[in-house]
Amino acid sequence: MPAVVEPGGEVKWDAKPRKGWFFNAYTQLLLSILLSTAAQLCLKKGSTAIPEIWLGIEGLRSGWVWLGILAMVTSLFSWLYGLRFIPLNVAFNLAGLVQVLVPLGCWLLLGERIGPTRACGIVLVLAGVYTVARPLMRVEEKL
Repeated sequence: MPAVVEPGGEVKWDAKPRKGWFFNAYTQLLLSILLSTAAQLCLKKGSTAIPEIWLGIEGLRSGWVWLGILAMVTSLFSWLYGLRFIPLNVAFNLAGLVQVLVPLGCWLLLGERIGPTRACGIVLVLAGVYTVARPLMRVEEKL
């Protein structure tokens, strides 16, 4: 990727997205959200697999914890790629889906309970994400 030197001496990278659906910024953002959700679920499973955890160090003996760490690091790379092409205020609001997916994953995979207050919160977060994403869908349709 070539660098462009602005008149004031500031260096800017000529950031152009790669071709293909996988390198679409929104695909990478969605991948980051899903990996972050998976990371939280793996870390939870791993933290409960080791009975005596003090400062979390013993948790490093769990394969679930290492899988969660790998998912978190991979999520970071996808997030950074998406941020190159999506404004932070949009990406951060869309990342609110993690607040929906983690409780749903805990309910489905770990048997945790979702109370009425949490369920209302999930619905509100979904409404907020939809409010942010709706104008983006219209813009993408025009492109």
